[in-house]
Amino acid sequence: MIVTVSALLLRDRKIYQFTCGAVSPSINDWVLVETDYGREAAICKSLPASPRPMKKNLPKLVRKLSEEDFRKLKYLKKEEIRARDVIAKLIEEEKTPMKLAKTCYTFDKRRVFVYYTAPARVDFRNLIKRINSALKTHVQMIQVSPVECARIIGGLGICGRPFCCSLLGIFSKQKGSPVGKEVGPCGKVLCCYSYEEDK
Repeated sequence: MIVTVSALLLRDRKIYQFTCGAVSPSINDWVLVETDYGREAAICKSLPASPRPMKKNLPKLVRKLSEEDFRKLKYLKKEEIRARDVIAKLIEEEKTPMKLAKTCYTFDKRRVFVYYTAPARVDFRNLIKRINSALKTHVQMIQVSPVECARIIGGLGICGRPFCCSLLGIFSKQKGSPVGKEVGPCGKVLCCYSYEEDK
């Protein structure tokens, strides 16, 4: 029987399903998962279960993170800050009409994700060449909306707790004008209103 878990991918703070294999994680365990882009870190958000219907070709959970893996994450965090500084400088030099949101490496550091916001489509072919040359790794450019930007960067809401979209992977369902309701830094009605309405 195939067993899966839901896990929050650290790179984009989205929740995905992964097959467990021989691994049996608990809720809030930090795990290493295999994605289409390589191995990445995630946080388990459910107990192993066998859902119906089962999706095909789900990515797999590799293992729970070890002490050595946590040290690797700290190293990657420093490298991501360095990469962000390099990329921000190149964006400025190229005068590319985009705003850098986040940089993130895969666990093996073979790929760097560059999240950005922009008012329209951006021609960044020359920018990618320069980033690739500077960082010596494959570059994955990902344009995100203001809501997605708030989720992947994270932060504290007016309640003093982390953003719902970043911590729980839930989003506001409010449509139309947010009259009489608080809005978050993304400009949308607070996600917690939708959470309370669902309850």
